[in-house]
Amino acid sequence: IKMSINFMLLFIFICFILLFFSKKFNFLLDIKKEKHKKFSSKQENYSIGGLLIICYLVLFYFIQNQFLYILFFVSIFLIGFLSDLKMLNNPKKRFVLQAIVLYIFIHFLEIKISETRFIPLDNILNNLYFNHIFTVFCLMVLMNGSNFIDGLNTLLINYILLIFLILLTFFSSNILEAQILENLILILLVILFFNLSGKIILGDSGSYLLSVFVGLYLIQFAYQNNFISPFFVVLLLWYPCFELLFSMTRRLISKNEPYRPDISHLHQMLFKIFQKKIKNKNNLNHFFSSSLINIYNFCSIIIGVQYYNHSKTLILIIIINLLIYCYFYRFLKNKLNSI
Repeated sequence: IKMSINFMLLFIFICFILLFFSKKFNFLLDIKKEKHKKFSSKQENYSIGGLLIICYLVLFYFIQNQFLYILFFVSIFLIGFLSDLKMLNNPKKRFVLQAIVLYIFIHFLEIKISETRFIPLDNILNNLYFNHIFTVFCLMVLMNGSNFIDGLNTLLINYILLIFLILLTFFSSNILEAQILENLILILLVILFFNLSGKIILGDSGSYLLSVFVGLYLIQFAYQNNFISPFFVVLLLWYPCFELLFSMTRRLISKNEPYRPDISHLHQMLFKIFQKKIKNKNNLNHFFSSSLINIYNFCSIIIGVQYYNHSKTLILIIIINLLIYCYFYRFLKNKLNSI
């Protein structure tokens, strides 16, 4: 416990130092020029959450002498970092760069999705090149979906915390794996403390980095624990992934640019509802909106834990989640239109 407290105090100190220099030099200031950023807050905040996470991951993998993983995470971080600095604003260029970096490192690290328990797809996944492409696709959906939901303070951080706590509580047996999850939980709690007031955000660098780490961890987790259904992993990650796929489908149907951000995501509409009820309390509205979504996901995942090796039951839970999402999306849209 003492070591954990000292670890948290160290990162709180680092947070204050980064925040001080960011304010002094306007470094990583999240300039809210885009409509999707302006709508939820006009408060100044700084995208330095990713810096804390990359510092820890580099240190951890350096101690493990896994230098290729360090290069991987630094590359992903830099894509988001350049975006945070407004030097890589074009979403199409970011998507292409993400795909290239992911494919290169997935190839050299020999990362692959071992099985899905959907036999036709598993047969195709036996082809290594297709497996790599499919793995890149899954990680890109997770990366960009996570970045979408990070538009509300505390939403992504608490969602990842929920996943880590579930894994530690019910499935972690490896001491090294437990150590990295426990330390990341402590770092995320520090970021969450500052994020509650809107001072510090993960930024693109933090959301990309955190989601790629989670994706890689769960691919390895599924490989090492083949008694656990792959659909349990899908259940853990369904929300940010579906948020992206639903939004892109919605834009294509309405003949809008699928890559461009907008303010019509479910979490944004929920925020608008709270904003109309509780005026001039944006941080509180962020917290209520995010908490409501994460409470639902917590209940869904806890039910799924009881059936971690029952694929059919897990598929049913996932389908129910998708239907509830679609229902509430339509409900919130109609409610906002009527106000």
